[in-house]
Amino acid sequence: MNSLSKIAVVVSVVTLLSGCDDRPDKTLSPPDGAKWMDVTFRVPEGITLQPAELLYRSAQCKSVRYNSSNEPHDIPGYNDVERAFGAPDGDNVRRLRVAVDGGGPCQWQLNSLMVSFRIADDIPLVKGKEVIDTSYIFDFGDYGLSDGYGTGRAKVFSGKTLDLNTDLFPMVFINHMFKKTTLKFFGGDINYDKWGRRYRLSDTDGIYLHPFVHINKPVILESPNPPPGNINALYPDGSREDIPNISPDYDKLLSMK
Repeated sequence: MNSLSKIAVVVSVVTLLSGCDDRPDKTLSPPDGAKWMDVTFRVPEGITLQPAELLYRSAQCKSVRYNSSNEPHDIPGYNDVERAFGAPDGDNVRRLRVAVDGGGPCQWQLNSLMVSFRIADDIPLVKGKEVIDTSYIFDFGDYGLSDGYGTGRAKVFSGKTLDLNTDLFPMVFINHMFKKTTLKFFGGDINYDKWGRRYRLSDTDGIYLHPFVHINKPVILESPNPPPGNINALYPDGSREDIPNISPDYDKLLSMK
């Protein structure tokens, strides 16, 4: 093979892996014998399930990042993908099969999986409020999704099947300082590991999510008006208490379910 032919081969390989403008080829093509993950979600009434968000990383196709001194360094390439769950069955269960070994020219590997849902738009409580998703994140390696999704720190799980059944209450937050009202689900203070919704998985084949949603038992938080002061929490049973942060008493809510 002459020198010109060798150069052509090298250029072809680089183009296959990187694509145009140094962007990696994001094609997913799970190989024969690839590892797969089954995700099952039982959708409660009054809930809208969002498409799952998948983050794949590649050791073969690097991305360049710059440090505070503007010096370049390589990190594994990333490939973010959305996948919709299948149609619901008779029990309102929806399923998604996810390739852990994504394959393709870059040999993509699943790094993080996020499952999100929210209160449905036709629920009267939604009217006039900014609705925020509730999420679970499952990590399979480093360089995963950011910590900005309200799931807490990752807990290690190494079993074959992860079964999660979280009690969730609608939480309305009336913020007078910013003149807005938000609505999301509350399932315990995620600063405590026992109520966190992020997991680092190892050798896990299946994830089963069956949240118990108490849609008619909202807790309403109201910021001081005018500030300063504590947030006031109004519980489903009509009782009130001041709380020091945006986390009502979860044990108290569980006693009312």
